[in-house]
Amino acid sequence: MSRFFAAIALVALAGCAKEPPPRLPIVSQADWTRAREDLKKMRSEVPSEPYVELIRVALREPRTGKIIEGRGAVAVDPRRAVRLVLLGPGGRTALDVWVTHDAWRFAVPALDLIRRGESDKPVYDVPVGFFRWWFLEPLDGRLLSIVLPENRHDERVFVLRDGNATVTLQHLPRRHYVAVRREVFSTEPSRDMEVDRLEWIARRVQPGPGDRAVYTQRSTGLQIEIEVEALSQESPDPAAFIDPDARGVAL
Repeated sequence: MSRFFAAIALVALAGCAKEPPPRLPIVSQADWTRAREDLKKMRSEVPSEPYVELIRVALREPRTGKIIEGRGAVAVDPRRAVRLVLLGPGGRTALDVWVTHDAWRFAVPALDLIRRGESDKPVYDVPVGFFRWWFLEPLDGRLLSIVLPENRHDERVFVLRDGNATVTLQHLPRRHYVAVRREVFSTEPSRDMEVDRLEWIARRVQPGPGDRAVYTQRSTGLQIEIEVEALSQESPDPAAFIDPDARGVAL
């Protein structure tokens, strides 16, 4: 699935490398202006109204290598909150995730497990960043540079910086997008390569059937793959975005 060039990998790791960071590729003013305009247009296409995706999820458990699959729904209130409910065998809730910019809740009812946290306190063993980035702010960040593949004038790669994360967004012909997000969790020299990787493959910026995201947690080997099967024709219940421990309801 990797379509990225060595230059992109170097840019993504520049913040944690011990050697002096490599030079960013030289980009003309015309290319830079066009890139900024195209990125602005893509951001304008990100949904602004709440919506519901019907999804299929495959989770690879790192200790046993077992693949856990299920179907469910994710309700998204752009830039505010996301609520995912995954159903397992027998139609019982297997996973319930609620994420906002300020807080999050991760529940596995079968294990009687509930984890909570705040956004300003990093968490390393729960893929909260996966849901916050992909559903709430997939194109956020400061544009650092662009990479223009040789002899491919209709392709380009945007390099964005969002906090501790570096995002490479590749725009391919026929409105095909591949976005990879790498976030460094630790500043300790012995752990400076500990990153999470999120790859998002879509035909459009707006969500649609066939969109797919693959999340890999380097430290544990956890892998989650989400595929959008359909978009619901109904708007989500506003109560779905309320903290489930308060008075929120399931989807």
